[in-house]
Amino acid sequence: MLLVQVLAGLSVATCGLARSLPRKLNARQDPSTTTSAPDAQSTICGDVIAAVDEGFSVFWASDAYNCLISVPFNDAVASRFLKYWNETIQFQSTLAYVKDPPQGYQQPASDVQAGLAQIQQRIDDGSYKNQYDFEADFQLLTYGLHDGHVSLTAGALSAFSFASPYEIASVSIDGVQAPRIYITDDIIQSQNEAWTPSPITTIDGIETVEFLTKYAALNSWGYVEPHAEWNSLMSHPTLDIQGGLTTFAGAGTFYPGENLTFTFENGTEPLETVWIAIYNELANYTGPLTTGGDFYNYFVLGLLPESFDPTKVVPPSFSGDLTEAPTNWTSDSYGAFPDNPSVAQSDLGVLRGGLVTGYFYEDISTGVLSLPSFDAIPDTIGNYSDAVTEFINNASAAGLERIVIDLQRNSGGATLLAYTTFKSFFPDLMPFGGSRRRSFELANVLGSTVSDYWTSLDENNPDDSIFKDELAADEWVITTRINAATGRNFTNWTEYQGPINDHGDTFSLTERYDLANEIFDTAAFDQWIPTMYLPNKTEWGVQERSWNPEQIVLLTDGLCASACSLFVEMMTHAGAKTIVAGGRPTTGPMQAASGNRGAALYSAFDLDDDFTFARSLDEPVTPATNATIPEIRDPGMYIKYASFNLRDQIRANETSPLQFKYEAADCRIYYTLANLYNITRLWYDAVDAAFTTPSLCVQGSTGFTKTNSTSTPPLPSATPPSLSPATLQHSSSTDATPPDGLRNGYGKPIGGNEITLCPSSGVCQDGKSQCKPITITCAGEGQRAVHACLPPCTNRKGSATCPGKCNILQTQESKKVGLERTVNFGEALYSGLCVPSVGTRKLGCARNASP
Repeated sequence: MLLVQVLAGLSVATCGLARSLPRKLNARQDPSTTTSAPDAQSTICGDVIAAVDEGFSVFWASDAYNCLISVPFNDAVASRFLKYWNETIQFQSTLAYVKDPPQGYQQPASDVQAGLAQIQQRIDDGSYKNQYDFEADFQLLTYGLHDGHVSLTAGALSAFSFASPYEIASVSIDGVQAPRIYITDDIIQSQNEAWTPSPITTIDGIETVEFLTKYAALNSWGYVEPHAEWNSLMSHPTLDIQGGLTTFAGAGTFYPGENLTFTFENGTEPLETVWIAIYNELANYTGPLTTGGDFYNYFVLGLLPESFDPTKVVPPSFSGDLTEAPTNWTSDSYGAFPDNPSVAQSDLGVLRGGLVTGYFYEDISTGVLSLPSFDAIPDTIGNYSDAVTEFINNASAAGLERIVIDLQRNSGGATLLAYTTFKSFFPDLMPFGGSRRRSFELANVLGSTVSDYWTSLDENNPDDSIFKDELAADEWVITTRINAATGRNFTNWTEYQGPINDHGDTFSLTERYDLANEIFDTAAFDQWIPTMYLPNKTEWGVQERSWNPEQIVLLTDGLCASACSLFVEMMTHAGAKTIVAGGRPTTGPMQAASGNRGAALYSAFDLDDDFTFARSLDEPVTPATNATIPEIRDPGMYIKYASFNLRDQIRANETSPLQFKYEAADCRIYYTLANLYNITRLWYDAVDAAFTTPSLCVQGSTGFTKTNSTSTPPLPSATPPSLSPATLQHSSSTDATPPDGLRNGYGKPIGGNEITLCPSSGVCQDGKSQCKPITITCAGEGQRAVHACLPPCTNRKGSATCPGKCNILQTQESKKVGLERTVNFGEALYSGLCVPSVGTRKLGCARNASP
């Protein structure tokens, strides 16, 4: 996430934590302001940018929206972008399955190709009146894949995130009754003041559950069932320690309206406020922008104004040196996490690299290992694994009989950590870890070209040998990976590409990582070698298992994704139980890992670089390679970050992707008023339900797992979301002159949000990335000191804009709400710099991103 903490308007709760917010807001200071759409010459965008440069980060949503709908639309630029995305999304592994999902899939079907064609038709028909309408349609289609590996941060929509100024939480009174929705601050304060908060009955005049269900379906992207979408709206202490924002109170994509009103069951005065918009960039990063046309140039075309002054840019800087690293998460979680962890990874903290903590409870003979993320900065991966090993050794020495692995809010990260953590618990087992990709001409030409080139490199030639080692884990080198059907390495891409006909599409054979190959490991994992997968057992950090699978339970909230879902798959295949918390206020089962279950996130930037690399090879490139692989790909729009899922997770002897299987937890529990912000109480409740009192599981939530299956998956209830007509089709102006959308006076390109080597001048091209000395790892050469242009990132859009990891550096204090508005917003906003997860070709290495 990122560093920008808005502290304006906070009052202090009894617990001493700046979390509570005023319940009654002042009247609007500008009653004459209208929400009707301004034209393209409106200066509302300029007013916003001027306020940002004065130190404001938060605005009324209606002001941000009026800016967005003043941004003109250019059909030629939009068509070029659709062509680029259509070519990119062909590498998405799930197109056929999401178009026609199998039984058990809990989300609506989505025909991506047809959807793109419909958007192009609307462009041709002149249906789009402003850039916002076009981008909103496109994001709805993208979100319809319900795949967290599919993301696009680009254009005008990337400028703002929409939010409620109040966080909410979904909890049960007693763990049995259906959850109700509360203001989070009421829950925290009531725990300290011995009073019972009142649930919210309506939001904006609509029954609470109905409103939030629709809001979640529209804004909570990347989840395979509505239960997870629901949880992403809600407060959670693990999100607090990550420096994250909920979808409801910080990460909404689409304009929700102007006024926001909560009513309460006890009949107290309604809470009347407004929706807000959080600006996603930092002060002075855009230069002066005045009109919607100026906004278009910067956010859509990626052009800085000629008057941009880079000397005014103040980059995020690390503020953690001012204090010692904490040894617990208590303060950052508003008292939810205990202050006495038995194990704590070094350099713990929101502004630091530490993540892992462990807790021993001898009264219930249970150890709890908290893994809120696998998203570790490369330099800290060793410390992460050491903390896990320390926990296992100490918990085993203490004679603890049961283990809870807490994966709440774990959205993935380093694949290596999923593999090493699994092996630390089950050193005697080998996970399958199978995956496959779509097999089609462009992908196969690319794969054949790079794989054949890799094979041709002479290991006895020093230069070739280094290059070959660095390319060993490249996504388009297949001969270093194992054919799951034979147990031997693939001989060439032709063997790998199949095709396997399945579900109306064609796929490759199933591959597995060759983790026993140190050359592959070194290239794949930034020179970290998972020693427990090597043949020499004397190097293993854990020699034998301390607990059998039935003694281990994984606690999730359904938001587990990517590397986390891989870890859950490996652990449950070994026999560990799962228990999931929260979900919609209904009975019945809930899936343990409802985030992305794919095997490989891949960026459009990396794909473009792969095309360039393949075309640059002299031998053994054939004429067919250059005839098939595009020479130049013009995205039309300025893209900060775009990605897709390259490979599916596939089980042994199966063909259906794990993404589309119904994988219910063994047991589901509700969050309660007593345990949401008392994580120890939650762990005790989970242990009780999982090991002692199964009747505590939510009614109808058991009997759905592959180990105790007695029930068929529930029928899907989700419906495709749609935008309110009131927020679309406002009048603005299209801009067809000149046809490429460029304007005089704007000729300084920002460049993509990529991490590249600094130019000799030491000044990064985009004017906002910072040239910093960093250490990268190239597999064939080891560590290398370079100066790289590191783009800024924030916790509003940070995880979706970094081609690596957003390294949180500081909190950003904001003035009160911009444009002389009145509202109070108390969420922590963070900012930082993107750091590379691996060495890449653009940083001087031979190969691109690892698995």
